[in-house]
Amino acid sequence: MPQLDFVWWIINFILIWVSLFSVLAILLNSKESNNSSQTSLTNINKSSTNWQWA
Repeated sequence: MPQLDFVWWIINFILIWVSLFSVLAILLNSKESNNSSQTSLTNINKSSTNWQWA
C-alpha cells in the first residue's frame, strides 16, 4: 500500500515542521518578553541626581 505510506510520510513531515515552528515561536516570544521586562525594570530604576556646585 504505497499510498498509505505516502500519506503517513506527509503527516509526519507536517507534524515535525509544526512542532519545530511552535518551539521556535515560543523561544522567540520568551526572549522578547525577558528583554521587555528588563528594559522596563531599568526604566523604573533610573533616578536623577541633583548636582550642586560648591
